[in-house]
Amino acid sequence: MVDPPSSRGQQFEAMSQVYSLSANVTSLFALFIGLFLIYNTFSIAVSQRRSEIGVLRALGASARQIQHLFLIESAIAGLFGSLAGILAGVFIARSLAAYLSGMFSEIYGVVQRAEEVSANPRLLAAALVIGVLTSLLAGWLPARDAARVDPVKALQKGRIQVLSAGENRARRYAALAALGAGAVCVLLGHRPVFFYSGYLLSVLAAVLMTPALCVWLTRLLRPALKWARPVEGALAADSLLQAPRRTSSTVAALALSLALVIGLAGVAKASYESIRVWMDQALNPDLFITNSESITERSFRFEQSLAPEIAAVPGIDEVQPVRTARIVYQGTPVMLVAADTERISHRVRMRVVEGDPATMYARVSRGEGVVLSDNFAQLRRLRTGDTLEIMTPSGPARFPVLGIVLDYSDQQGTILMDRRVFARLWNDSTVNVFRVYLENGASRAAVRDELLRRFGSRMRFFVLTNDELKAFILRVTDQWFGLSYVQILVAILVAILGIVNTLTVSIADRRRELGVLQAVGGLRAQIRHTIWLEAVSIGVLGLILGFALGGAQLYYILEITRRDVAGLALDYRYPLEIASILVPIIAGAAFLAALGPAEGAVRGSLVEALEYE
Repeated sequence: MVDPPSSRGQQFEAMSQVYSLSANVTSLFALFIGLFLIYNTFSIAVSQRRSEIGVLRALGASARQIQHLFLIESAIAGLFGSLAGILAGVFIARSLAAYLSGMFSEIYGVVQRAEEVSANPRLLAAALVIGVLTSLLAGWLPARDAARVDPVKALQKGRIQVLSAGENRARRYAALAALGAGAVCVLLGHRPVFFYSGYLLSVLAAVLMTPALCVWLTRLLRPALKWARPVEGALAADSLLQAPRRTSSTVAALALSLALVIGLAGVAKASYESIRVWMDQALNPDLFITNSESITERSFRFEQSLAPEIAAVPGIDEVQPVRTARIVYQGTPVMLVAADTERISHRVRMRVVEGDPATMYARVSRGEGVVLSDNFAQLRRLRTGDTLEIMTPSGPARFPVLGIVLDYSDQQGTILMDRRVFARLWNDSTVNVFRVYLENGASRAAVRDELLRRFGSRMRFFVLTNDELKAFILRVTDQWFGLSYVQILVAILVAILGIVNTLTVSIADRRRELGVLQAVGGLRAQIRHTIWLEAVSIGVLGLILGFALGGAQLYYILEITRRDVAGLALDYRYPLEIASILVPIIAGAAFLAALGPAEGAVRGSLVEALEYE
């Protein structure tokens, strides 16, 4: 094949679209989490400057001027934050470029060095605009609340954070409407626009319902908090009940973070289990003979005549030559596997999605068609009976689709044809891999040593055991999910910062109340325990809502994986192990986040607290 140099970049871009889509989904969630963090930050500003707002209103400042004051501040903060984020993003991209190119080289066997990153001005400008708009959107509600502060009530604590019954009712109605619209979109989800709209609407419904759910869950938690610490527990629960808006933003950010963790962990669990089952079915030879240390490298190949020599080694029962090649189908590199299909079908029992397993492999061996992997068929909307057109050195060739099987050999899909058909159309009889089955009782180590002794000095000759090949595949899978875990860590750290912000707002909003408690005999330890319990309660609320939202998130991510990412139909498996690990982690992180604000609350001047108003 002769292509212009740009074709390699286009192929690599097509391969990286799988990662790009998954990164975009997690980035969208991170943007939501950041939005709630910004909201909390401006809630702090409104709470701490309430007396200043009252003075400005008393001097004649209009409500619109107060609102514009905070919106301008949010725009400026968003501008500086976005500029810093762009610089950090470019730095992180430079750090990840080599890692990604190495990972894709291992997965696809295509060497692509990426030393630099693309700093597209349009992309950077779009990021800047998104950051500023996100900051404005997050600051709009605190700015509106600041504008509504009555000068007389400006010095009263807690009122600005109270969620009115009418507003709460409106949020519930809006959440139910979004949930209903999302359900309709899911039912019409055969088109991507409906499916992704349903996904966004379900997230919006969960966010809108968070304040009401926080109130309901806190009421359920109040008896347990009182049982643990009668006075401090009651005060902590009452603080959360009195300011559901303040609490709900942090809970929503934490819930979104945990939902992302549950979703990605569920996909990882389903992928690992599915890949392990597939490896046991498809990769069952005792030994694999390759011409490279990497199973994906296809630059060096064996002559077909080597097969009888290998079969003559004592202890070997059967040798199956396999030719793998990467071809371009509709602009995307996919894997073509050419093998003696009828012989392989006697050894391998792969899960058949469509087609007749009793006849389809025999028909493939006669050159009557091909078998496709399930992800190849899903991504290209192909079924049995359809015709597949492939460009070959001999010209375009058309093959009927005889069957579809569950195969994880390649993320972009696999085409299985008979090796004789490949040799005729490609004028190529060479082999990439010899699948070797041993006789009963034969030693893998002894046969491997004998193979290396006979052939190792004559040619590039590597012998991998079944366990070594499986370990390589799982290592590549770990690399793939490793990038997602980095995004998860960032999202959780942002949510923890939200807890710190919430407690800071709570303490500033209750400065006089905490001062009065100390004046009437409240001990510093009791104040600390109250704030600690409040923080842990926020963590518990986030865990409950995050686990529930994570169940829905997992469904959507599995569907996205099947529809657009890799065409893989994975089973729904809720990651209970990860959920159980997250409970102490989030509770402990919430407690640690409360230490600083709690000390600030008890170390402040009692006189200043009582004189605050």
